[in-house]
Amino acid sequence: MINLYTLLANPISGNGRSLRALPEIERVMKDFSLDYHVEYTREPGDATSIAEKAVQNKEDGIVVVGGDGTVFETLGGMAGSQTQLIYAPTGTGNDFVKALRLPLDAAKAVRQQLAARVRALDYALVNKTPFMNVCGTGFDVDVLRKLTAYKDRFQGIKAYLLALKDALGSYRPIDCEISVDGKPFEKKRLCILSIGNGQFIGGGMKAVPDGVPNDGLLDVVEVRAIRKWQIPFLLPLFILGKHTHLSIAKTCRCRHIEIHSDGMTFQLDGELRRMDSADVRIIPGGLLARY
Repeated sequence: MINLYTLLANPISGNGRSLRALPEIERVMKDFSLDYHVEYTREPGDATSIAEKAVQNKEDGIVVVGGDGTVFETLGGMAGSQTQLIYAPTGTGNDFVKALRLPLDAAKAVRQQLAARVRALDYALVNKTPFMNVCGTGFDVDVLRKLTAYKDRFQGIKAYLLALKDALGSYRPIDCEISVDGKPFEKKRLCILSIGNGQFIGGGMKAVPDGVPNDGLLDVVEVRAIRKWQIPFLLPLFILGKHTHLSIAKTCRCRHIEIHSDGMTFQLDGELRRMDSADVRIIPGGLLARY
């Protein structure tokens, strides 16, 4: 029986880390005597199309050589299939790899996954769009939105601090209505709302500290609205995943949650979407992976 895999590589991921990592990843594939072919993304949507083709061809797996954004796109073409997802992290954030506790070295991560048995992994949907890790809205997402305006001009901490300053200047709590597992909607005023299949966002911020990607449940973290001057004190706890211990935080586990809020900016694994309503539901065991 031939084991056929697609090596799906995003050449610009991590400022070229994918291309530098690819030769070593190919050596790992050969060590496991696996047949493979390499496909490169060139524009948005390519990863989804490549994944769809691999599923149609009934390939055993897709090795995603890229970052969280590439995984997000790939998932759109393979969710619910029998094709395995294998992750070679070469992005800047690599939040998904942290959820699976895999090495950050791309070739080592692939070797560890190929040596493991195939197991089911959960994914989730926001309005029918699949995601792997964390979605949500609030102050942290506003920082992410403003960061996109700076990251082409500034690098690292300077871009983040400028985005943080802008987000603080325009901070407004989220007025929303939330229904959990079909219960009646409740009106809420929040600073942050995070919904996780995994735990991390933004390159290691532990937004949903109890998220487990194979328990069949979503973990929800709500942080009540606070004053602007309190946010700098909240952020270090948010980064470390300690914010859930605060009296202003509320957590729960569910299978389905609906959020209504006019014109909210919602993030799905770092990808930003504008919407008035978000219907979020878990798909237990809907993906095959090795971990």
